[in-house]
Amino acid sequence: MATNEELIWQYLKAQGFSDAGAAGLMGNLYAESGLKPTNLQNTYEKKLGFTDDSYTKAVDNGSYGNFVRDSAGYGLAQWTYWSRKENLLNFAKQKKKSIGDIYLQLDFLMIELSSGYKGLLQTLKSTKSIKEASNGVLLQFERPADQSIAVQNKRAAYGQTYYDKYAGKTQTTTTPTTGGTQMKYNANNPPLVCMMKNSTCYKQTRTMTPVGVLWHSTGANNPNLKRYVQPYETDANYKEMIALLGKNTNKNDWNHISHQAGLNCWIGKLADGTVTTVQTMPWNYRPWGCGSGSKGTCNNGWIQFEICEDNLNDKAYFDKVYKEACEITAYLCKMYNLDPHGTVRMNGVNVPVILCHQDSYKLGFGSNHGDVLHWFPKYGKSMETVRNDVAALMKDIPSTPVAPTIKPDIEEEEEMTQEQFNTMMNNWIAEQAKKAPGDWSADARAWGEKNGLISGDTSGNKMYKKMLTREEFIAVLYRALHRNIIE
Repeated sequence: MATNEELIWQYLKAQGFSDAGAAGLMGNLYAESGLKPTNLQNTYEKKLGFTDDSYTKAVDNGSYGNFVRDSAGYGLAQWTYWSRKENLLNFAKQKKKSIGDIYLQLDFLMIELSSGYKGLLQTLKSTKSIKEASNGVLLQFERPADQSIAVQNKRAAYGQTYYDKYAGKTQTTTTPTTGGTQMKYNANNPPLVCMMKNSTCYKQTRTMTPVGVLWHSTGANNPNLKRYVQPYETDANYKEMIALLGKNTNKNDWNHISHQAGLNCWIGKLADGTVTTVQTMPWNYRPWGCGSGSKGTCNNGWIQFEICEDNLNDKAYFDKVYKEACEITAYLCKMYNLDPHGTVRMNGVNVPVILCHQDSYKLGFGSNHGDVLHWFPKYGKSMETVRNDVAALMKDIPSTPVAPTIKPDIEEEEEMTQEQFNTMMNNWIAEQAKKAPGDWSADARAWGEKNGLISGDTSGNKMYKKMLTREEFIAVLYRALHRNIIE
């Protein structure tokens, strides 16, 4: 099994953290808890009469009722203040998981960062400095009593240890494994990443707690990843990713706000013909993949990917993408402690941890699609062979079928309503309006303001990053023409 530090590194990298950002955060978490999610603050063990494990068990079963107000630090981040502990406890109850579950705490950590520490989160995703990341977490997020230079240096040194151990070991070559049961992907060798941040799904979806993996295939004769996956032109690694993927000159890839779908990763051919996986959204981002059925949707909880189809007649290609799909599924099952032969109870139905789009439709949790079962049986494969092959890759789970593991019911979430979408869009527009303009437009802005073309709102905010409507455009044009600024 992967160690806590491997799991945390994998998780943070999957959220888009830079190597330095992940290391800086992990250095702080190590200082707080030793990366142990059940850690009870040492000075409170004797005071409360608990060990780490007995405290966790008592909170979980309700026999200890003062978790929120006992002032004891707990968990990876040593949450101490009553309101944060209350939020953590409520989150655990909502997800029906132990308060000491490592993935529950990591998901909660991301919720805190993305809601109350947006600037820090952006730093952790972009910085190349361990010290900057470490001090950001120390001084803004953890805020212990001792924030001295000595403590800053010590925590940064912890972060450097994780950086030296894991950074720079992200996969850059993508030759598939051809034999044996050694897993291709792990903490030191995660899949290639090309986050499609300009897609509607990436911008507007919400986070989830992964409970399974759902397979799709594209239904189109194009095995090339570049058809669907492209970086955005402003991405720091744009040239590197284009060299790997190839350029989609038709510009009909999925990294656009106009495309109303989104998956967590894709499997297909790179520009050099190599078959590999490319992650396009964080693993805990809710995909817009399988649609809805009569009983709900597997979009709530199932990580989803597409396999790029060819003409369905090339066994060599099929064997490669099938093996690759098993590899990434095993990696995700390891990451989220999922049983390949298990099921999840949802709305009264036992839904397999691993399934395909057609399975979700037949169970009432997806739209009417045939993938992948229009293709796999041709080469002697099914979703049951998938589960067995994934289990064999994971090694510590038997490769022969075992009795299903029934997980607790998960609450069904409603699809996004038009009202919710409108609210999110209005919030996004309001956020854009508050952003400062770039230096490159300084001369043009000065000219526009001097000539009265741009007036802004009642507070004087010129809203330069806000989208321009046709109504606003014609008003600006009217001012320019009637003031003889342009002819």
